Amino acid sequence: MKKYPVPDPGIPDNRSAARYLLWLCRRQWQSVASGAWWGVLWMVSLSLMPAVLGQAIGSGIAHKDAGELLRWTMLALLLTAFTIGAGLCRHRSAMANVYAAEYRTVQVVTRHVVKLGATLPKVVAGGEVATIGSSDIMSISGGFQNLSITVGAVGAICVVGVIMFSVSLPLGLTVFLGTAVLMATTAYLTKVLHRRQSGYRSTQSQLTAMAVDITAGLRVLRGIGGERSFGRRYREKSQSLRTAGEQVARVQSWFDSMQVLAPKVFATVVTWLAATFVIKDELSVGDMITFYGYATFLTLPLSVLGQAANAMTGAYVAAGKVAGFLRLAPEFPMVPADPPPAATAATARLTDGRSKLSVPRTGLLGVVCADAADADGLARRLTRFTDSGSPALGGVPLAELPLPWLRKRIVLARNEDTLFGGPLARELTPPGREADLAKAIHASAAVDIISGLDDGLETVLENGAKNLSTGQQQRLRLARVLAADPETLVVVEPTSAVDALTEARIAERLAEHRRGRSTVVFTSSALVLDHTDRVCMVEDGVVTAVGTHRELLAGCPAYRSVVDRGGE
Repeated sequence: MKKYPVPDPGIPDNRSAARYLLWLCRRQWQSVASGAWWGVLWMVSLSLMPAVLGQAIGSGIAHKDAGELLRWTMLALLLTAFTIGAGLCRHRSAMANVYAAEYRTVQVVTRHVVKLGATLPKVVAGGEVATIGSSDIMSISGGFQNLSITVGAVGAICVVGVIMFSVSLPLGLTVFLGTAVLMATTAYLTKVLHRRQSGYRSTQSQLTAMAVDITAGLRVLRGIGGERSFGRRYREKSQSLRTAGEQVARVQSWFDSMQVLAPKVFATVVTWLAATFVIKDELSVGDMITFYGYATFLTLPLSVLGQAANAMTGAYVAAGKVAGFLRLAPEFPMVPADPPPAATAATARLTDGRSKLSVPRTGLLGVVCADAADADGLARRLTRFTDSGSPALGGVPLAELPLPWLRKRIVLARNEDTLFGGPLARELTPPGREADLAKAIHASAAVDIISGLDDGLETVLENGAKNLSTGQQQRLRLARVLAADPETLVVVEPTSAVDALTEARIAERLAEHRRGRSTVVFTSSALVLDHTDRVCMVEDGVVTAVGTHRELLAGCPAYRSVVDRGGE
């Protein structure tokens, strides 16, 4: 039994939906080929059964030949046993195709999510990723599940057609023409279904994104009284999805009706023609039984083709969404894997040319911005979450440094960062930093949070830690980033949601915990700024004053105005 996921899913062909599906076929060609082989053998063995039974009746019963009856009966039993074995092998191969397509798609999508990183929320809604991870992956695997039986159905129709042509040309032509008409109708309905499923899929993604946004901002919505407005918008979009679903169901109902009615009509016509030929002595009774069996049997492969068209339409639409997502490019281009010596030197400083900010190699630097919006923008530039401006490390522009290397050394912590669901200890502890967690929890004044939880560090958080207060979430985020212990830490308003006593503890402990490291704190809190080594005042995006907290309080009116306002 093959184990999933595979170590290396490969590089997907994301140029189109068809190319992505073909790429999946190539990557799992063995299970695809095996499924097709066993699908043909299974369906063809089923298709031979009417001929065997017809011969048993015609040669054995009609002629009262016990030997012929026994011979054809034994052949029917052997064919039945073979059909069962082939069916089991076909199902096994089909499920291998399902799991391979599912896991491989999950792997390449997840890998691309990581590759996009901070670019992800800028280029795609959260609902789109959620929809890909649920319905799209299932639709793609559904297409692969039907692949083996579809190939078998085509093979069975060909075998039945050849047999019917060899026995009776008119009946063979009837099967051929009936199949052609049915396939043409299926192709037309498939085209319509594809168009409507695409519309439904797009609306579904928009509604999911809206639900994610509403859930994430529920507290804010309640605070500003926006629940009714957003509820009304959600209802309107939900009704749009219902309308799109009804349009898909309308075509789907034609599909389902055709799968039931058309094969039955087809079987009736073939049986009626065979009976008229028997009356005219143009066919034997055994041949008529054979044709009746084939007419009945053909309902199976023809129904399979209809189901396959439906499944492949869904898989094609889903593959188009996956391929489109995989074509999204991160905003930061790839650079050589090794940073230049200037950036790794012990004296290398982090600087920002636009604001004239220079971050010392060690110590706690406070940054106060006259405009609060400048704080977030400058913090994102210093940590290369945006490529604007001219930030550099040791004189080397951050844009020229390998991003994975940079992310390990310069870390940004904001209040918008997510606390993921799961055991608290796992969420707070970066790999290899387990020994530093207790110190980080102490420095962030989060000991009381842990002791107040029933299971302590083993408590399972909800996604987003919605079961904790805003102040508790803020302290846990700080504990997580302190446990990571990066060379340079950039934090934005780390104490904005805590009380004054807790803020004083964090301010005192932060400087001690980060001793020997470089830390930049964007804040307007006098309690925090009083424990910094130096403070920079930023006005209109540029550093206008540098000094200690008390020096700037005494000599910089703009600084005093912002700090006093922040302490209100």
